[in-house]
Amino acid sequence: MMARAIIVGFLLLIYCINNISASVIRNISTDKSALLAFKAQITNDPNEILSKNWTQQGTTVCSWIGVSRSTKHQRVVALNLKSLRLGGSVPKEIGNLSFLSFLEIGNNTFIGEIPNEVGFLKKLKYLSLQMNNLTGQIPQSLGFLPRLELLDLSENDLFGNVPLSIFNVSSLKLIDLGFNDLTGTLPNDMCSNLPLLQSLFMAHNHLVGELPSGLDKCTQLKYLSLSYNRFTGNLPRDMWNMSKLEDMFLGWNNLSVNVLALSWERVIGVK
Repeated sequence: MMARAIIVGFLLLIYCINNISASVIRNISTDKSALLAFKAQITNDPNEILSKNWTQQGTTVCSWIGVSRSTKHQRVVALNLKSLRLGGSVPKEIGNLSFLSFLEIGNNTFIGEIPNEVGFLKKLKYLSLQMNNLTGQIPQSLGFLPRLELLDLSENDLFGNVPLSIFNVSSLKLIDLGFNDLTGTLPNDMCSNLPLLQSLFMAHNHLVGELPSGLDKCTQLKYLSLSYNRFTGNLPRDMWNMSKLEDMFLGWNNLSVNVLALSWERVIGVK
């Protein structure tokens, strides 16, 4: 009886080890497939960084340039390809990197739209796609990233309205959507769910309407730039309650200065 119990226990142990090993292999395989799909969309790699380093055979994912892997979970947690002169598009398979917390592909020449599948990256904290040639609308799915702290989509060719979903990501500390072709208005309650926001940059777009009246609800806001848009109306009185604000740029709009704001005219460059 004792021998049988030992044998059963031993078989269960082997089963568990095999399952764990299979799970790890499957996860690594999933990440590798996603990265190879990313590589397949690269049309310009002048330094041959991905073409020579990201290979199917002979290397492991953790040795690939720009790729970082967690030793605990054996999953890809960071992808940093900034300023490598890469061109191409971002594939939907990027959403399969389910442990990714850091995604930086800024200062390249990526084209096409931001895939909705980026919204599958529930562990993502840092998302920078700035200084590319991305087009299309900003996906609503980016508002479903519960841990996102930095969102930088600046200096692209994005158009359409700013997704309202983004203003519900309470973990955000920096939002930079400047230097795009965004249109529409900003909601008055945009700061209601952004208690940690420190920097908000939306300059050089085509945003219209009045400035949101609830900006003071972004209680941690230090840097605000909404210049070079088409905002109209008076400056909201609530803005003067923003005690932590250090820099504010609202010039080159069609704003009026009310009596309370006269002393700020030179600082903010109100037109």
